[in-house]
Amino acid sequence: MAFLVLDIETIPRPTIDESVEEVIAQKTQARVERTGDDPENAESLIRSTSPFFGQVLCIGLRWLQDDGTSKDKVICEENEEATLNTFFNIINHSSSKNARYIHYNGLGFDIPFLMVRAAHYGIEINNWNFKDLRRFSFKTHIDLMMFLCNWNNYNAVSMDIACRSFGIPSPKEGDVKGDTVAKAFDEGNIEAVNEYVMRDVEATHHLFEKLRQYIN
Repeated sequence: MAFLVLDIETIPRPTIDESVEEVIAQKTQARVERTGDDPENAESLIRSTSPFFGQVLCIGLRWLQDDGTSKDKVICEENEEATLNTFFNIINHSSSKNARYIHYNGLGFDIPFLMVRAAHYGIEINNWNFKDLRRFSFKTHIDLMMFLCNWNNYNAVSMDIACRSFGIPSPKEGDVKGDTVAKAFDEGNIEAVNEYVMRDVEATHHLFEKLRQYIN
């Protein structure tokens, strides 16, 4: 059985049009009033976490081999379209058709984000297993967050908390963090971006090894 651990990093898209910008401004203001967050941080978060306002920066992958070894790859091309094309060429390949995809909150974020952004460019996805996003199933997508909270988002915790509770080093410790990864990319520090996304992949892998015997 092939397993593919994955994680994506996203950043804001450039300004789209006036109507979209008005919606983002409204959402930003609502978040600031609700949480007291800094307006700039609130806007960046809202843009980055929506496939309508954000874009994929890079994708971290780890193939788990049958012999216990693993193979890593970070996809971070010159633009989002190229990154998505490279990723879905891998996903559409025959070797990926029977894989099981491992992620943390992937069904709630990573996978739909990837599919919506692929649709933006008209990129074909012919791997039906990858597109199978049904709830209450771990047949193709093993969302570790959903396993840990038994599909009840009220009981869900961040990956940082889940890792700490299992004695796994937190992926959130490092020089580059979620709110600075775009800056590192803009500065041409691709090595730091790659290292950041692979920290999440590494943590997801270790968490999966803790849980895999309990997942059907």
